[in-house]
Amino acid sequence: MTPIQLANFDIEEYCEGRNQFTSDEWIDFLIRSLVMEPSNFDRRLKLLFLSRLIPFCENNYNLVELGPRGTGKSYAYQEISPYGILLTGPTTVANLFYNMSTQKMGLVGIWDVVAFDEVADLQKMPKEIITMLKTYCESGTFARGKEALSAYASIAFFW
Repeated sequence: MTPIQLANFDIEEYCEGRNQFTSDEWIDFLIRSLVMEPSNFDRRLKLLFLSRLIPFCENNYNLVELGPRGTGKSYAYQEISPYGILLTGPTTVANLFYNMSTQKMGLVGIWDVVAFDEVADLQKMPKEIITMLKTYCESGTFARGKEALSAYASIAFFW
């Protein structure tokens, strides 16, 4: 499969084409776009794979996925889309939310999805980050300095 990027997008043409597929054929098409062979999976597993992509489609949608190492939990966030970032270690409040000295928005304001691989690393981060993450996941807002700021990035945690 060769990835392509469309220069323009016609939603009516897309909907017309989508109507040519049954629901099962469309699910198989989406699974193939993830570089997996759908005939190897039952319907439930296909839907579980697709549920990993919901944070890319919905603003401020938060996802927690549990599973053993090496099972592909973070694959989509690292390989499939250029609109998400996968953090594999500790970060800072300024990097994640807002840098008050440079007055620049952090990762939640830049990316569609911010994913944390091996959430156990969160324990190594300052408590301020954990508190702000809780608030952000609940409301999509966070406070830095005198301002309350909003962002639209979804948050995904993999453990």
